[in-house]
Amino acid sequence: MSVSTVTKSIRLTRTEAKELTEVARRAAASESALMKKWILEGIRDQKLERAIQAYMKRETDLRGGAAMAGVSFNRFLHEIQKRHIIILEDDHFLDRLAGLADAFDSDPLRQAIKRVASAPD
Repeated sequence: MSVSTVTKSIRLTRTEAKELTEVARRAAASESALMKKWILEGIRDQKLERAIQAYMKRETDLRGGAAMAGVSFNRFLHEIQKRHIIILEDDHFLDRLAGLADAFDSDPLRQAIKRVASAPD
């Protein structure tokens, strides 16, 4: 199966072009192969960032975020955990948290729970 390709070009300063040539030489790769690799990595990173932002804004769940990023559920979950983002997909989380606020008699925690519970979805 033949895949149609499109040529894109960029402008580099002379210094940037020399650096690219040197990196390609050391990597024993062509400049175009390296640039394509970096562009594809950048696109993947941007898709992942957009999906993580959507997850943090509660615009999507874990499965939707994984689909948005074009990665597996496990990879997306790993990225969320690696960034120490709290996963609040448990419907009873705030109830249990309120129990802890009562057990520790913590007014700041009670206020935080109230703010989260009253926030629009």
